[in-house]
Amino acid sequence: MIRPEIIDSYGFKATESSIWTSFTSMFMHANAIHLLGNMVFLAAVGAAVEIATGSLRFIAVYLFSGLCGVALFWLSVRHNVDAPPLVGASGCIAGCAVYYSLRYTKLRVPLAPKASATVAWVTLAWLLMQLIGAVVRIGEPLHASGFFAHLGGAIGGMILGLVFRAPDLGSQKLGHQVYEALNHLGPAAQVSHLQEHLKAHPEDLAMHLKLAEEYRGMGDHKDEAATLLGIIMQLSGEPADHAAERLIELRKMSDIAPIRRRQLADKLSNPVAMKVLWSIADMPKSEPQRPEALLELVGLSREDAPKDSARALEILKADYPSHSAMEIAKQRGWLS
Repeated sequence: MIRPEIIDSYGFKATESSIWTSFTSMFMHANAIHLLGNMVFLAAVGAAVEIATGSLRFIAVYLFSGLCGVALFWLSVRHNVDAPPLVGASGCIAGCAVYYSLRYTKLRVPLAPKASATVAWVTLAWLLMQLIGAVVRIGEPLHASGFFAHLGGAIGGMILGLVFRAPDLGSQKLGHQVYEALNHLGPAAQVSHLQEHLKAHPEDLAMHLKLAEEYRGMGDHKDEAATLLGIIMQLSGEPADHAAERLIELRKMSDIAPIRRRQLADKLSNPVAMKVLWSIADMPKSEPQRPEALLELVGLSREDAPKDSARALEILKADYPSHSAMEIAKQRGWLS
């Protein structure tokens, strides 16, 4: 500490408490290591809290948690004239951490290579450590007083975590921002966030597609296919094309009923639609949707893939000579 007297002037003293030092103490630190430690933790949770709740509410969480930390510190040592001044942003950051964990309870964060835990468990473990530090007195009793500031900050974060659970927290826009902000934590953390987001916003097709991408990156093709199967009928345009092609690659197109596949083909570009229709055409002759799929294939491929068109027409003539699909083909002049 270059100027130790600054702590005496701006740190919070339980025996000489004031509103002014309640605030200034949050921005003072004992030394560079103390400051650096707090900034590392603030960087870990502060950005996510700001994204989730907005800048103004983040400031409210930060300051309110800090003041709660000061208050509990004061209650714990107010009768001890030897209590050291309180300095540091630990109470503020504790509040942000608890607020963050309430919002993203099931989000997994990495602890070590191939090891992770949910935010809720990490925060709970941290709170237990603070409680033990505050209650168990080893050596100088006054050294435990700072733990009360941490616990007070955590209480502040918990209070505002419950108060600020407003609709904007679950908005699609914020969910997308949080997803991007969590990119550095890896696919497991992003999958956890996406799953929670989609519980609140099952209609958010873009995030369903992101979830499928994350599963694909993790090599979890079963969940990737299940995600795509759940939304493909709601997609259109390029996303529908990509989803259909991926399901074909995964050999999961057969999980969609043939009549639904024909409906899907109507929304796809010609090359992809043809692949979907061929998945029906390659089914047994007894499949009721097969003749209509073959007829649609003839029409779709006449210009772009005449060989496919001719093949589909030959199958139609051979397998369904008296079917109404043959009559339609004759009316359209597709039979020589």
